[in-house]
Amino acid sequence: MTPQIRMDADVILQHASRVQQLASDAAEAAAALKSVNLGGGAFGVMCAWIVPPVGLVSSAVSQHINGAEGVLERTGQELQGVVADFDAYEEAVVQATRSLEGGLG
Repeated sequence: MTPQIRMDADVILQHASRVQQLASDAAEAAAALKSVNLGGGAFGVMCAWIVPPVGLVSSAVSQHINGAEGVLERTGQELQGVVADFDAYEEAVVQATRSLEGGLG
């Protein structure tokens, strides 16, 4: 039995859309993180020491969220590309088959 590859373009496009929505959600999270601005008095005098470490962690988290956003956006684009490539391949096969059928008379 020959294994077959089955592709449902609609399912892949739905998945691509969901992945791109996740990228948008990540961008929103990064924007929210950038809007956080802690001052030295945010935690009171006794906890003022925590502001610099929170700033460092916040910066690192922001970079990682931005990286994840980029990966998700690219993944969504590539999934759409898969559908386009399969459609183009299928059309080429149909045209080649019609050409062969025409040659056979």
